[in-house]
Formats: sequence, C-alpha cells, structure tokens
Amino acid sequence: MSASSETPASSVSPGRPRRRWLRRLLWMGLGFAVLLVIGSVYQAVSAAADARDFPPPGRMVDVGGHRLHLNCTGEGRPTVVLESGSSAMSSAWAWVQPEVAKTTRVCSYDRAGVAWSEPGQEPHDAAHVAGQLHTLLANAGESGPFVLVGHSLGGLFVRVYADRYPGEVAGMVLLDASHPDQTERFPESVRKQFELGVKMMAIAPVLIHVGLVRATGLFDQLGRGLPERASAEAAVFASSARHVETAHAELLAWADSTAQVRATRGLGDMPLLVVSAGSAVSPSGAEFLPTFQALQREMVSLSSRGQYRIIPEANHLSLLTDESQARQTSAAILDVVREVRATRMSGAASP
Repeated sequence: MSASSETPASSVSPGRPRRRWLRRLLWMGLGFAVLLVIGSVYQAVSAAADARDFPPPGRMVDVGGHRLHLNCTGEGRPTVVLESGSSAMSSAWAWVQPEVAKTTRVCSYDRAGVAWSEPGQEPHDAAHVAGQLHTLLANAGESGPFVLVGHSLGGLFVRVYADRYPGEVAGMVLLDASHPDQTERFPESVRKQFELGVKMMAIAPVLIHVGLVRATGLFDQLGRGLPERASAEAAVFASSARHVETAHAELLAWADSTAQVRATRGLGDMPLLVVSAGSAVSPSGAEFLPTFQALQREMVSLSSRGQYRIIPEANHLSLLTDESQARQTSAAILDVVREVRATRMSGAASP
C-alpha cells in the first residue's frame, strides 16, 4: 500500500477538539454572564417598583444615624409592643394588630435592616435590638407601661428589654418563643438542620441579587394566610437581599443573644403568659415539638404570675398567619392587657 493512501490519526490536529471545547466553554460562560446581568437588572427594576407600590404603612423614626419603621394603632394603656421572629416583619401581625387595637394601643415595628427599616451599624444581638427598640419608642413619643409580645426569636429580644428597662414593662407574652437553651437540648438532627439553614441563608442574598429568588417565588409562602396586602408585603421583602442578610446576621448572633438572655433576672410578679403552638409546621418538626413545648413550660417560672396556654391546632407560623388562630393569639395578648390594667388599678387603690 502506498504512503499516499494512508490517513494516519496524527493527521488530525490534537489541539482542534480542545479548541472546540474552549469555544463552547467561552460561549457558555458568556451566556451565563448575560443571564446574570439580565437577572440583576430584573431584580433592581422590580425592587424600585416595590418601593413605589409598597410604601411603609407607619412612620419612619430616626434612632441616631438611621430610621426604623414603626406602626402604632389604637388608643389606651398599656401599649402592646409586637416583636417579630426571625425573617419576619411588621406585616406578620396583620391579623393580630387590628384586633388588639380595638382595646388598647399597639405598635409593630421592623428591626434595623428588616423590611422598611434602614440598616444600622450595631450587631444584631438581643442587647442591641433591645436598645434600638427603646430608642425607637422614646423618639416616637410612645411611653409605657408596655406589654411586650415576642414571637419565636423575638422572645429573646423582649426578655432582654424587660431586664434592661424594667420600669417600662408591665406584662409579657412569649409566643412560641425561642428558649436560650434549645439548641443544646434539641436532638442532634435538629441542630444540624438549624446549622444547614444558617448556611443556606448565607447563599440566599446572592440568588436574590441575580433575580432567581423573585423569579421562582422561593420565599412567597412566608406570608401565606395573611391578609392580601400583608401577604404581598411579606413576599416582596422576602425577595430583598438586605432583609435576608439581616435575618442571617440575627441567626449568626444566636450565641451572643442567648448568653445575654441567660444573664437576665426573673420577671418577679409581672403578668406573663407563655403561649405554645400544639402542632408542628411540617412532619419533620414533630421530632422536636415535645422538647420545644417542655422548654416553653419552663419559661412560665420566669414570673410568680406566669401562666401557660397551648393552641392545639396552631403551628409556629399559623399562630399569626391563620385568621382563626390569630384571633386566639390576640385574645391571649388582651388577657395580659386586662391583667395589667387590673393590677395597676388595685395598686393605685392601695394606700
């Protein structure tokens, strides 16, 4: 066979397939970059529209270098102050606040960096949250006595507030509130879920910046069950990078916050109502529900007038988001309001 009839493999340049793959990778990278730009523009345009379509329902109050959103309604004493849980905002109280406002004054607000509130420079532990809330109420002209209501993580914050400003606080409602020892006493599987959730929240702002969270409606369920306007507000701010970054920072401050709560004193004879949800949010949550309820019962001993109440059909979220169950939550708050009023009246009548 002649040499001219042979087609050796070496005649195909070994660099040609490599160059084809490099070109494909280049085009894929370019396409990905274009998608990121489009997503970022979509997020920015949508966020600007949100700011226009969803103005703050309350007022913006300067607390020293930045402003916090405060929404107060109703008249009468004591004033109820609502402290939201992790990742939640003032709109989460949309069923509860109007009910409580029929009887007394009630204020919901957004912590620094949450929803309409501007970010501050302070860390996000319980001591700084309590200090910011104290400044907010004072600068807004809202005076005590206060009944503090803390849901979930907010339970840590109101306990530190009551310890730092005892003369202002006349009653407390701990609403399925976090216990400072819960991570140590939960099963290991639950602790791992918590740690995984914190890590995932660190990634979420990146996905938000490029529009993926908004486009997929990943966090839309956070406000499900609330009145239409409040549900839309919750969905909008769940798609805000700043809002999620703040929620992540609050969870990262868990160790500091729980240490601060452990250092607090008891509540003396302050009217205290500990309210627990009787059901788990999901089947996996049933694993630690008995432990969580036991921790809730322990907090009753914070006050010599502590009481415990369970809402059997409610779960951690539906205490606020389900209209019927939120009425029971409102009734629990108003029970403490009435007890505070009775206590203060009997005290005033004493010689």
